[in-house]
Amino acid sequence: MTDDGTSYFHQAKYPINNFDSLEDLLSLYFSEHKVTNPQQAVIGVAAPITEDSISFINIDLEFSKQKLKKNFFPKGLIVVNDLELQAHALLDLDQRHLSYIGELRAKAGPKILISPGTGLGLAGIIGGKVISTEAGHINISTAITNDNLAVIINEFMIKEGRAPTYEDFLSGKGISRFYTFFSNDKKLKLTNEEILAKRNDSSALQAIDLLNYLLASYLRYVTLVWGATGGVFLSGSIVNSLVLTEDYQNFRDVFESSDTMRIVLESAPIAIVRDEEIGFLGGMEIAKKLLN
Repeated sequence: MTDDGTSYFHQAKYPINNFDSLEDLLSLYFSEHKVTNPQQAVIGVAAPITEDSISFINIDLEFSKQKLKKNFFPKGLIVVNDLELQAHALLDLDQRHLSYIGELRAKAGPKILISPGTGLGLAGIIGGKVISTEAGHINISTAITNDNLAVIINEFMIKEGRAPTYEDFLSGKGISRFYTFFSNDKKLKLTNEEILAKRNDSSALQAIDLLNYLLASYLRYVTLVWGATGGVFLSGSIVNSLVLTEDYQNFRDVFESSDTMRIVLESAPIAIVRDEEIGFLGGMEIAKKLLN
């Protein structure tokens, strides 16, 4: 990014499965973009940050923060959870990047950011401080299951030998699982993107409706846990393809469905972040700490 921390450049994407180590990926990036003598960095990873050694959740890759700092970034390295990285962008996000589900707008108070992707991430913002979580790994509540979801959960438990988490279904793998259930197509050839785009296909539409129901129900729980009356934000390419304007009213109705806490849920704004590069914006917010 620029020295004043206002913009970034040399944006690139690499399939991480093509690399044996994070060091190899960084070396290729630096070589391709002619980056010489880097000194500081902010890195977001899809993994819990609990100690020096960090292991990615969905791929077989790990690295040492201290070793990476010593070999690449001698003047400073900040490693955070990927959703924590994105959530920093909410501290100074242009309202033009938001599409609100309902009339309420973001306001002062606790906020949460949820992003279904390869997994399901959640980060909170309280008093200007960003807090990472692994809330996607909570087991799905039986209180929210409808008939179809109950069957899918039962099939999952038989096959996997455990109860499903919200991440198992509110993620890329959940899209294909739901579509396979409704279409009875065991030889699925459609990508997740194609499934979400096929609203004229009854099986795809049923899968989309059930995914939206489960996502809105999940948001209801985590909003109450966090007291997130300042705003509930959704990000990522899946959400931007899954929750369309035509879904907003029903999504909001499911979210607010509570016999005891409806008044709290009715006061919580929900917004979709339309800028899919929110991670870079969050990275710049964190990087300003290294510049100061």
